[in-house]
Amino acid sequence: MKQFTLTMLSLSALFVLFFTSCEVNEAPKDYYLNTKTIHYLVKFDDWKLGTDDSGDYLYCTFREPLLTKPIFDNGMVIPYMELPDGTLTPLPFSDFWISDKYGKIEEQATCEIKPGEITFILKSDDHGSDPFHYLEYNFVLKLMW
Repeated sequence: MKQFTLTMLSLSALFVLFFTSCEVNEAPKDYYLNTKTIHYLVKFDDWKLGTDDSGDYLYCTFREPLLTKPIFDNGMVIPYMELPDGTLTPLPFSDFWISDKYGKIEEQATCEIKPGEITFILKSDDHGSDPFHYLEYNFVLKLMW
C-alpha cells in the first residue's frame, strides 16, 4: 500500500508539474514592416559648391516625397554610400586616397536629412578645389516604417 501511495503521489506531482508549467502558445501577432530602398546617382557636374567655417564643400540635394514626416519622426532612415565594388557603407564615411597634386587626401561623405529632402555632402582636405576621388557617387537611402 505504501508503494501504491508513493506511486500515486509521484504521478500526481508529475501531472501537476506538467499541466501547470505549460504555457499556451498564442499565434504570433501580425506585425508589418514597410521598407523602401532609394538609389541616387550624383555625377560630378551635379555637385554644387558650398562654404562653411571649415572651407568649401560639395553638396547635392534631392527632393524625396517618400521621406514623409511620419517616417522621419517614427521610422528608420538609413543613408549609405555605395562603393564601386557594390559594398554599402553607412554615412558618414571617411576614406583616404592619393592625389597626384596633393598627396594623401581625406575625403568625407555625409548627408543631411529632413522630411521630403536629402542632401549629400562631400568634403576633402583640399576643400573642393579639385575633383574628388570618383567621378560618380552612388548613394542609397533605406526607409523602414
